[in-house]
Amino acid sequence: MSEGRRRWARIATASSASLLLLAVISLWQVSDEFIDSYDPEANNIVKLGPGESISFGIEESAIVSALRISDDGEPDANLILLDSQGVEITGRAPGLLDSKRIGADEETVYTPVRVFENLGGNYTLENKGSSDLWLVDDEVSASKLIGNYWMYLFYIGCCIGSPVGLVGLVLAIMVWTDKRKMPDQFVIMDNGSVILDEIQNGESGVRDSEGAPSPFVAMDIRSSETPLEEPVDETWKRWDEG
Repeated sequence: MSEGRRRWARIATASSASLLLLAVISLWQVSDEFIDSYDPEANNIVKLGPGESISFGIEESAIVSALRISDDGEPDANLILLDSQGVEITGRAPGLLDSKRIGADEETVYTPVRVFENLGGNYTLENKGSSDLWLVDDEVSASKLIGNYWMYLFYIGCCIGSPVGLVGLVLAIMVWTDKRKMPDQFVIMDNGSVILDEIQNGESGVRDSEGAPSPFVAMDIRSSETPLEEPVDETWKRWDEG
């Protein structure tokens, strides 16, 4: 059982490393196109300066993100989005999947400050902050990468390599635990002889200590011999007869 786990742990670890390496290579190949597609300066619905307001129309979109340039910390949203009826669309706070964007210069960092879902129609956006505000359609950015096989390889490497690596780690821990539980040596009694048996790699190798007589054997030999009778001094008989 331990040998089987060790073998599968090696297979899982090697497979995970290969898939994650494939993901890294794929991301490196597609990095330039990925940055261009998600650069808010190049792909946006609207861009507003501080205090500006604008009305715009948008076709139905699953996710629309509002972003600001982040220098230190997380910038505040400081915006108002109204639909055609004048009702404010509050949206939601960015989650873990709403990551920051890197500009084409590879230095500017854009941080999501608000996320709007299932928008469609005419809206009015007002920037109440002290910095520029970008509104981008994430579906449009993602569609520009459709058909790029490097992106598919990246997803395959990440989505399969990570769980396979986790399985390999669990198996390696189980093998290590089994090895810790395995005794180093134990004693066997064989016809009165003491034998030290050492376990190495799951197999036992017998090592008998030669030249050291067993006390049990000596006791058996003495007990099996007939006791000798001591000579009796009969001098007193001659004194009695004389």
